[in-house]
Amino acid sequence: MLTTRLHTLLLACVFLTSAGEAARPAATVTTTEHGIPHIVAPTYRALGFGYGYVMAENDLCGMAAMFATYSGERAMHYGADGIDLNYLLGRRPVNNVVSDLVMRLMIDDAHVRRAQRRSPREIDGLLQGYAEGFNEYLRSEPARAKACAGRGSLQPIQPADIQRRMQGLAMLLSSGLLRQEIFDAKPPTSDSAERTASAAEQVGVGSAGSNAYAFGKSLTDNGRGLLLGNPHFLWDGPQRFVELHLTVPGQYDAMGAAVQGVPLVMIGFNRSLAWTHTVSTDKRGILYRLTLDPEDPTRYMLDGRSLPMQRQRVTTQSLDAAGKPIAHSHDFWMTRFGPVLMSKSMPWSREHAYALLDANRENDRLLQQWLAIGRSRNAPELKSELHRTLGLPWVNTVAADSEGNAFYADFSVAPDLSDATLGNCAVSTVTGFESLLAVLDGSRSSCFSNSGVLPASARPSMLRTDFVANSNDSHWLTHPDAPLEGFPAIVGAERSVRKLRTRQGVLQLQPWIAASDPSTAPRISAEALQKLLLSGDSLQADLVLQKLLPACAQATAQITDAVERRRVERGCEALSGWDRRYDLESTGAHLFNEFVNRLKQPAGEDLGAVASLWNIPFDANDPLHTPRDFDATQPSVWKAMSSAVDRLDQARLPLDAKLGTVQFVIRNGTRIPLHGGPTFSSMNATLVPGLGYTDPIAPSNAYMLVVSFDASGPRAEAILASSQSPEPDSPYYADQTIAYSRKQWSRLPFTAEAVAAAAISPPRVLRLPRR
Repeated sequence: MLTTRLHTLLLACVFLTSAGEAARPAATVTTTEHGIPHIVAPTYRALGFGYGYVMAENDLCGMAAMFATYSGERAMHYGADGIDLNYLLGRRPVNNVVSDLVMRLMIDDAHVRRAQRRSPREIDGLLQGYAEGFNEYLRSEPARAKACAGRGSLQPIQPADIQRRMQGLAMLLSSGLLRQEIFDAKPPTSDSAERTASAAEQVGVGSAGSNAYAFGKSLTDNGRGLLLGNPHFLWDGPQRFVELHLTVPGQYDAMGAAVQGVPLVMIGFNRSLAWTHTVSTDKRGILYRLTLDPEDPTRYMLDGRSLPMQRQRVTTQSLDAAGKPIAHSHDFWMTRFGPVLMSKSMPWSREHAYALLDANRENDRLLQQWLAIGRSRNAPELKSELHRTLGLPWVNTVAADSEGNAFYADFSVAPDLSDATLGNCAVSTVTGFESLLAVLDGSRSSCFSNSGVLPASARPSMLRTDFVANSNDSHWLTHPDAPLEGFPAIVGAERSVRKLRTRQGVLQLQPWIAASDPSTAPRISAEALQKLLLSGDSLQADLVLQKLLPACAQATAQITDAVERRRVERGCEALSGWDRRYDLESTGAHLFNEFVNRLKQPAGEDLGAVASLWNIPFDANDPLHTPRDFDATQPSVWKAMSSAVDRLDQARLPLDAKLGTVQFVIRNGTRIPLHGGPTFSSMNATLVPGLGYTDPIAPSNAYMLVVSFDASGPRAEAILASSQSPEPDSPYYADQTIAYSRKQWSRLPFTAEAVAAAAISPPRVLRLPRR
């Protein structure tokens, strides 16, 4: 009898325990090809838990380092002498202590508390769950945590750490580029006329960018929308893309990609809408040149009044060899605009200093915006959500829907300044950041606005049924037959020369958009769009070589230096055999890259913007075909050719090598050749002498997505060129890099039935921990 009663009691305990377990919300994770997680959960907290867990599983070491960076704790976990990298500044190193102090200045506790107060409950739950999921993996996999500890100590995270990561993403193309300059700011001493930064000279702001097309029902083969998303972004570091599919039934169902640590889809699609982003041309902030009080260089003049800078001390910690904390403190100098900064091009003298107003410092709406995007059912609804939230930091939006709409908008964050203010207050100082930040006079209150961010009502957008396109130029030529004009200059230039990538992007659509009889014109398909993206064609090469090659013989005859003459002869010979494409079998493409890079110096601008190189100048009435007629008579052209050949000789690379033999990455000992170059299909590898063009990869083809729609929903194919995981022991470390090399697209399963059919392992149930 006792045994029977004990057995009954045990069964009851088991039943109650199982019931209790079942009552706890859970995320179901199904993994499909290339390690893509499809996470379904009944609540946003459970969704975040599942996603935080699988992202820690995918890249625990990288995730931990990323959160330490944005939380200002790199020195504590990775050493005071360690470095972070400013990936968009040529991978310029930044000391961990410097990085921590600036992060804690620009993303302080007050900013985090404000973001938490403003967050809707869905975001609160998502961040809570994401932190819990990351921490649960950290706790349950001590061996992985120990392996990462060789690179730095790992700590659990809090929702505030994810908020800080989002704030860092908002300021990526403003304050995020200027950590060293903000730290270096110190007033001149009594025996010094001015103080300049100790850091290396400015190296440029990088080349983050993208291509995007959206086609509507009047051009597509099935009368529905069609999207190409082609962000050119980083292959490593905290801004690398991962693929994901997140579902809260009845509330949110979106698939695509996000950069590391962002707990929602950033670029992707839902059942009836597909969207992507391109880096926009808005000025993300203002560098104010301060006129200083002649009596005190820590005071600045505003409308004739002397105002004091505020000294703000920030402290962070590291550990000594014995594990004891060491405090690191630094005094920053703050103004009504923001922090004072300093570089060799922006010295702090007795007369002037520079202060940064970062328009995205107050932008805590990123997650709300991407949640709203993912919930939008069509392009008009998307426009309303972008207009209402105005939370995107530095990107355009391009979208297509199942109803056959094509949509473009630049609804992002920039300062609210009139054209008159920009014109009257501009300062001619060359800072190296003019493409991202306006440089204005800070001594007059008329040169700044107290209204904050430029409102959405003043921003450009376009809804059509044929197509819209953007390749990082301004809004002006989104559609060549309907230019967007009359918008504030701080958003971007109008009636100005377009990038060659923009021109190629529209010109290569001619078979579909230029038919004399639209009723008989071919209709564009997803397959045609995929081929177009990876064709390797180069408008830049066509425009230059049609004039350069015929001029080779005459040019070499005029070069008196024998060594230079022979280099030019060899360069011309190699380029004469090039097919003007960036395919693996194309010979001489890398030489052309080097040649063009030298033609663009010192400004590094798009070749089409170098007016002196073209005989027919830019014409705002013919922007797709001008400038043109490359001027091959200039001595600088042949100097550039000689220099390019010399560089490849020094690097021990044949001039006529096939691109695939000199441009590649190595993954687990295997060379993976890479197509693409400085053209529509972008690839920017680093020249390593004696080896070739390889890692690190600067912003390049990263996540390529093509989405069409049929009666059953979205039909999506993608390539994540960098692959899902950065860990060499992962099966998803190089699989999509190989697919990119082979131009092999993968179908993305979206419906529950398609996901179940494509699963490569049984679904996992991840239950939330008890509170």
